[in-house]
Amino acid sequence: MEEDYREFEAKTVDEAIVAAMRAFRSDFESLDIQVISEGSKGLFGLVGTKSAKILARPGRKEKEEPAAAAYEEEDRTIPSRSTDEASPQPQQIPRESLEKASRVVTDILKLMNMSAEVKIRDDSVIEIVGDGSGLLIGKHGATIDSLQFITNRILNKNREEPLYITIDTEGYRQRHVDHLRSVAIKMGQKVKRTGQSVSLEKMNPYDRRIIHLTLKNDSRVNTKSIGDGIFKKVVILPRKASKY
Repeated sequence: MEEDYREFEAKTVDEAIVAAMRAFRSDFESLDIQVISEGSKGLFGLVGTKSAKILARPGRKEKEEPAAAAYEEEDRTIPSRSTDEASPQPQQIPRESLEKASRVVTDILKLMNMSAEVKIRDDSVIEIVGDGSGLLIGKHGATIDSLQFITNRILNKNREEPLYITIDTEGYRQRHVDHLRSVAIKMGQKVKRTGQSVSLEKMNPYDRRIIHLTLKNDSRVNTKSIGDGIFKKVVILPRKASKY
């Protein structure tokens, strides 16, 4: 019989997780964790401060995977948006599907009153070229990700086998991948130096996958996604963390 969830409260999610590890005398990988509230500092760090809260219980006992690949199945199977050599081979997109996607993107841009040229790159990526393409990226890539999501929804309507089209502009995708890899390596080094786990900001499945793949061959750290919904946090932790 599985043990019921217990609630833990602290200043940050990381501190709440540590409290749960101590309470259950368990390591991070062995816990089933749900984040209720991430907490906030409030006004000037004084007024309206809220604590972070999580639910935790011992998870099912599973055989430890080799080489630190403890990321979720959904992250493992997301098609790659980059030419990451550690990733599976890119999905083969039929030319007619790429041409249809190009027309869809062109029509959407016209509705947005944006003047830009849409091209199909040799690597089967839809490239947007134009003076306003910087605005098209949006904060943290939110705008171009939304455009990509809508395009794929239209393209995959009535298709049994879905296709995943990547949309890029001004080399944003590769810069974004390089940034995530840099963050993963830097935070991994911090975890190894301090022996303490580090949680990253919430990410979509594509971005989480890049973090997991970047660190999967590092024998000293492990990665795990926590939270509910599409956007989750990636936690980087020592592979041989002491049990509390």
